[in-house]
Amino acid sequence: MWKICFEDTDAFIDLIFTQKYKPENTLVYFENDIAVASLQMHPYTISFYKEEIPFAYLAGLCTLPEYRNKGYMAQLINEAHRILKKRKIPLAILIPAEDWLFRFYEKFDYEQVFEKSKEPIYPLDKILEESPNIESAYSFFDSLYRHKDFCVQKSFEDFKTIVEEYRNDGSPEKYNLAGMARIIDNLYLLKLFAIKNPSLSIRIKTEGQVYLINNGIVKKTGESPDIEINRRMLSRLLFGYKTNELAKPLSILFGEHHSVMNLMLE
Repeated sequence: MWKICFEDTDAFIDLIFTQKYKPENTLVYFENDIAVASLQMHPYTISFYKEEIPFAYLAGLCTLPEYRNKGYMAQLINEAHRILKKRKIPLAILIPAEDWLFRFYEKFDYEQVFEKSKEPIYPLDKILEESPNIESAYSFFDSLYRHKDFCVQKSFEDFKTIVEEYRNDGSPEKYNLAGMARIIDNLYLLKLFAIKNPSLSIRIKTEGQVYLINNGIVKKTGESPDIEINRRMLSRLLFGYKTNELAKPLSILFGEHHSVMNLMLE
């Protein structure tokens, strides 16, 4: 299915299915005992208001050409969200492979919160050339990103896979990537926001629930909201994605941040 749907080399596919693929993190849709659509949910972490939290990176979303436009991928995405909620994973992130897919994923409450950089990131080949071994290379690489807030983090195992893919691909320039996020657990992420904004007092309604943020604490309430937003806007606000372009009071209440995501085996 991967070979049919994506223009990837055998070496890249082997890397994905030996280093990243896990059956328990894979969903497959069958029609008449034929596997026709699938996606994978790779575990990562992200620095979010100075806390490192888990998220699922949805990758390899594909449907065989002759089975498209039947709603199979929609069912897989919704099932992925259900599983993530059950596993207490508060966030899902993905990278649309083409521009039109941004609109497609918006239907499932994904919102762009990562932007592609104009300049390439620090060269991996330079890190590898100046490091005596892979462990020291990872230490330097990690030092570039570990302190950044709203930044996707990589483990040592992630880094080894990144390096192998990078070398197989001819060591090209790499950039920060444009990506989208979908909140799975509103309360969990609002609590992290509230802790870092202890002076804020506001009632936010989203997805039919009002959340009271006051003195660094969040709780559900039946009070009338001060603002009402959908899940997509909540993602944008909490990530601080171009909030300076929003109307007041949102532009005042939610500070602007610059989320970073790169080297996702895209």
